[in-house]
Amino acid sequence: MNASSQSPSSHAAPPAVQRFLARWQMVERWVAVLAFTGIGALIFADVAGRELIGPLADFLGIEMGATGVYGARKISLHLLVIGAFAGLGVSVATGTQIVPRVAFGWVPAAWEAAVTRLGNLVSAAFLGAVTYYAIVFVASSREIGTVIPGLDWPAWIIQSFMPIGFASAALRYLAFAIWPGVAPQLEEIPE
Repeated sequence: MNASSQSPSSHAAPPAVQRFLARWQMVERWVAVLAFTGIGALIFADVAGRELIGPLADFLGIEMGATGVYGARKISLHLLVIGAFAGLGVSVATGTQIVPRVAFGWVPAAWEAAVTRLGNLVSAAFLGAVTYYAIVFVASSREIGTVIPGLDWPAWIIQSFMPIGFASAALRYLAFAIWPGVAPQLEEIPE
């Protein structure tokens, strides 16, 4: 049976897989939203403290010391890492990741479905390898006790979002290779 004679339902994932992917995407979206909201709140509080509350306290003769948020820039940077790696999975799930279009159209249209599946499988394998090395990196960071300078937090906690983000993208590509029906439709946008 060739790919063109298969019914669309043969490419659909089992309902449990579809539910899992949808819920996982919702979790990633919330993590990203909360991380970027935290960045905005921290930066606002830091600037407001330094530029508004501090000068107002000085004007009123109140000695407050530092009025910014301690470690706001460093915490914001780490929230950016969390948001970015959560966003990696979201971009793959929604088909908004950057896709180089160098070789598009080089294969016959009849092969397109097979080539797309192969591309998803290669992407899953590549991201699976990157996940492995990210786990090794995080484990070694934890083992040697690396801390975030100025905050003295264990670095591995923030770093753990790297392998989670890569694994999420790898598993999605694997699901797209197995069940092409769950893959998002890529938009044709002229560049």
